[in-house]
Amino acid sequence: MSPTILLLLKHIVLLIVCIAGDKLSVAIQKPHILKAVIDNVTHAWIGLMVTEIVVRNFQDQIGRNEKYALIATGCVISSLIDLDHFIEAKSLSLHDATNLTERPFLHNSSIFLILLISMIGAIASKVQYSMSLWLTVNFIAFFTHQLRDAIRRGFWFRAPYLNYSTAPVIYWVYLALTQLCPHATIQLLSMQKGRTTDDYSVKYKYLEVV
Repeated sequence: MSPTILLLLKHIVLLIVCIAGDKLSVAIQKPHILKAVIDNVTHAWIGLMVTEIVVRNFQDQIGRNEKYALIATGCVISSLIDLDHFIEAKSLSLHDATNLTERPFLHNSSIFLILLISMIGAIASKVQYSMSLWLTVNFIAFFTHQLRDAIRRGFWFRAPYLNYSTAPVIYWVYLALTQLCPHATIQLLSMQKGRTTDDYSVKYKYLEVV
């Protein structure tokens, strides 16, 4: 199977995971624990697949163990973000965790903005490639998780003197941004000096001013 076909299949599966997870989360209301598990597993799979697309493109820059560690981290963080519901509720009760008066701290969209700025800074300063990838994976986890949540409640930005929520994200925009996320981050990482490409036929080159 050619790398281009494989990449296309990954995007098709990613789209199916997004839509199926959302449909199931709406269709299954009880038991509440099943609804919560489906929602969280969907977050985890999206984080895993987006991370895998990015990390595979730079696997020649890192060792095999680090490659799998990065992919696992993208999956796990995408899932564990929801633990802030229980931390904020100070309870292990699912009812308490899902009936908060305000959104919990890890759902603050300022987090993924800070990670994005840090990632761009690392790329611009040409630090060790591994560091750029770890920042990227954390950005992916927070961005994809909060983007999916934003279809219901919008993005929430909390900082000193700021407490602002956007309108909910249109569903097709959410699907499109989820598909574009890995390639936007690949393009950013490709600007860091010294990268080489894998065997994908879709190649990313440095941005050039013409």
